[in-house]
Parts: sequence; structure tokens; C-alpha cells
Amino acid sequence: MRLPRLHRAVDVLAMWSEDLRSLAPTPFIRADGAPLECFGPLPPLPLDGPGAAGPWRAPSPRPAPGDAELLVEATPAAGPRRGTLILVPPWKLPRLSILSGWRARLARSGHDVWTVVPPRHLGRAAPGARSGDGFVSPDLPALRRAFEQLVLELRTLVALARRRPGAVGMVGLSLGGLAALLAATAPEPLDVAAAVGPPADLAAVFARTRIGRRYLRLATAAGAPPPPPAQLAEMLAPFRPERRRPTAGRVLVAVGAEDRIALPEGALALARAWGAEARSYPRGHLTLLFACEAVRRDLVRLAAGGGGSAAALPAARRR
Repeated sequence: MRLPRLHRAVDVLAMWSEDLRSLAPTPFIRADGAPLECFGPLPPLPLDGPGAAGPWRAPSPRPAPGDAELLVEATPAAGPRRGTLILVPPWKLPRLSILSGWRARLARSGHDVWTVVPPRHLGRAAPGARSGDGFVSPDLPALRRAFEQLVLELRTLVALARRRPGAVGMVGLSLGGLAALLAATAPEPLDVAAAVGPPADLAAVFARTRIGRRYLRLATAAGAPPPPPAQLAEMLAPFRPERRRPTAGRVLVAVGAEDRIALPEGALALARAWGAEARSYPRGHLTLLFACEAVRRDLVRLAAGGGGSAAALPAARRR
């Protein structure tokens, strides 16, 4: 029991430390539950795409005030090239170097790796704001706009990658995994899509996790509290990928059995609804993302068309 408790404790400690950071009260602003507006025709693509290595910028297909540029960090394939993998980082990414292990592992598999800087993160954050603070909030229309911008940017990158030889895949981590799952339902088909620790049921995350309840308390402190749970779930329903059908050729959903941040149940339900492959690892949320070589190894095998080592979960969770 000690190791499961350790993995859970890492998540709890991370949420506790996040609570120590001051956040301004933010009123809850309702959304109507309409489908996300990020699956229509793409605007004209940039003339070029990311280079062999280094940063690449282009106009965002859905520019936001103060955040009008798509930003990608390219890492070249090591060895014979197989294709392109788009890496979507987790929420509140403090610096890209945290993902160096992921980028190196995927590049060694023979893939160019395009790491996306999500909207409102790093250099795309508002002046004076911490990376990611403007992405998630009780302002649901703002949350929708941020997700729509990110999904459209991912679709743009898929279309650009399709201009090049080789397979095209996407790997999303945590909240980036939810964006990757939504992008896996877009008109531009991926050969493979993988989501690691995705918060596939945002309503449950708001209701049942320490970090989610904190945002609801911020709304109450601002004098505009959230609605009852059933109403909130309906407003957040457009973020549930299982309401759409996947267009990706292969989909893998990877969860941590001890995850206390994204909660594995929503992701496993999504995998069942899609008939996708689900794998559970004896990790928490953060240890799955950053201390689990097995999930990286399995993703590389998936991208190469092979199997993996963790237990497949077609219908129910196994450890």
C-alpha cells in the first residue's frame, strides 16, 4: 500500500501548494452548453510549417486579444524518420524544458516532435500573469474560447504535418490530453492519438478535486457562485469528447490508477464509448506524466504500430 499512497500524496501535495498561490476571485459566467465552435473549415494554412529544430510562429487560426500567434518548438527525429508527433503539454506548464524527457523519447522513436505552447501559457500569457492562469477559470465562455483556439491550432498543425512524408500522431498530457482527444474527432484524421491522464470529465474534476473546488470557491467569493452540479455538468458537456466520434486511426487513453487530479473514471468511460484502447498504470497524475517510463515506452510502440506492456482495458479497469 505504500507506493499507491505515495503516488496519491504527490498529487495532494501539488494541489496543496497550488492553494498557497493567490488567485483573484472570479465570478462564475454561464455557458449555454452549445457544441464547441472549432470543428468547421480551417482558415488558409501558413505557407510553411515548423522547421527542423527550434521555435516557429504563425498567426493563430483563432486569435485572442494579446494571444494571436501559434507557437511551436520543433525537435528533429533522431535516426530514420517515421513521421511527425504533435506534443500537447499539461496545464500551467512553467517552462518547456520540463518536457525534455518526452521530446527526447519521442524523437528517438524516429518522429519529428512539434511541442505546442498552449494559449495563455509561457510567452502567450498576459503580461504579469503566471503561465496557464488565463486558460481555466469559472468564466466558462473564456474557457470555451481558450479550448477552441487550442483545438484549431492543433488541427492546423495536423494539416501542415500531412504535407510531409510519414505518419502523423498526437500525444496530449493532462489537460493537453483532453485537447488531443477533441482534436482526434476533427476532420483532419490522425494516424494515432494518445491522451495521458486527460481530465475527460471536467464537471467531476470541478466537483471532486481540491483544485476544482478551489475555482468554484473563487466564484462564490466574487459574488457569482456556480450553479448546482447537474447544471454545471450540462454547461461543461461540450468538453466531453465522447459526444463526438473519433476520426483518428488508433486511440490510446492512459490513466493513473491513483490519479487525484484528473480522475481516471471519465477517461476510462470515454475509452469504452469509443471502443478505444485504455491502459492503467500504478501511478498518480503527476507521477504518470513525469515518472513513468512504461507509458512512454507504450506510446512509442503505439506510434510505431506495435503493442505495449500495460494491461489493456476494453471494458473495465485492471491493474
